[in-house]
Amino acid sequence: MNRWHCLPSEPGPAVASLGSPPAWQPLDRSARLLRLAFGLGWPLAMAATPSWLGRGGLGLGCGFRALTGMPCPLCGGTHACAALVQGDWAAAWAASPGALILLLWLVLLTGQAVVEGAQGRRRVARWPWWHPAVLAAVGGGLVLSWGLRLAGLA
Repeated sequence: MNRWHCLPSEPGPAVASLGSPPAWQPLDRSARLLRLAFGLGWPLAMAATPSWLGRGGLGLGCGFRALTGMPCPLCGGTHACAALVQGDWAAAWAASPGALILLLWLVLLTGQAVVEGAQGRRRVARWPWWHPAVLAAVGGGLVLSWGLRLAGLA
């Protein structure tokens, strides 16, 4: 019996055997560059989104709202991006709680892309934010926020 509960008492899954698959697989050059471009370009795109979609930029509005007259699940996301770029978490939450949850999940993906691109290898095991429960929470938060907005409660 091991008195250190955090350490395995017998060799088990914590000790890799010779025949086990590697934890990381190498990336080819194009996959590495794609991950780095996403990981480094996405924050820049997020910062530029308000100017692209606003009245001073391209003036592209929400296509869903133009077709249906109702707000889409991501309505308020542009304002949430602008607030996050300025560091105003309360304003981002007020603009669109669902979009804020989605943006925070995208920050995790950005970090994953930068790590994998910089190292030149991808993790074989799923990252924790790809767990089905996390994906359900992100999607559920987006749908709940949208439902509350449609009901006039948010």
